Amino acid sequence: MARRTLQRALNWGLPLLTLVTYLYLAAYIGPQVMAQAEGQLPFDLRVLGYSLGEARGYLRVLTPEGYLLAQGPMFWADTLFPLVLGVTLLWWMRPFAGVFGMVCVLSAMSYIALDWGENFAVQAMLTAGPDWVRPVEVVRASTFTLAKFAALLLCAILAVRQSLRRRPEGQTNI
Repeated sequence: MARRTLQRALNWGLPLLTLVTYLYLAAYIGPQVMAQAEGQLPFDLRVLGYSLGEARGYLRVLTPEGYLLAQGPMFWADTLFPLVLGVTLLWWMRPFAGVFGMVCVLSAMSYIALDWGENFAVQAMLTAGPDWVRPVEVVRASTFTLAKFAALLLCAILAVRQSLRRRPEGQTNI
């Protein structure tokens, strides 16, 4: 009974915590940062990456208030979000058996590490500013962004697969 209660708490609690963290980041902080950057997407949301020119352009239009938001509340929220999302995806990927289980665990850990790497690379660009950011810093940050989204896609596919495999026989509703 206690195991079932814990399982139910995790089934509902982890996605709820992930959703709340995401909403704070995407619906509260994100629009504020975008407003301070003439509506441009933050680096973290540029699914196809970005060039040196695009990075410098973004850093030039970002207001001082935008820098403060990006280096403070947005950084901390975006540090928590990949952790809770990664743990939620791991929960959905269970059980972890054999090589496939190891792939599931490594994909979620990779997503978390890549997102955190991206966060620190973006912080380095914000600290450098538009005139001093080096091409290697932009390439590093953009590569982390691309890799983060690739890892997240793999995690999502694995989580859906495992979730569907856990459904009881004959159950068709999701």
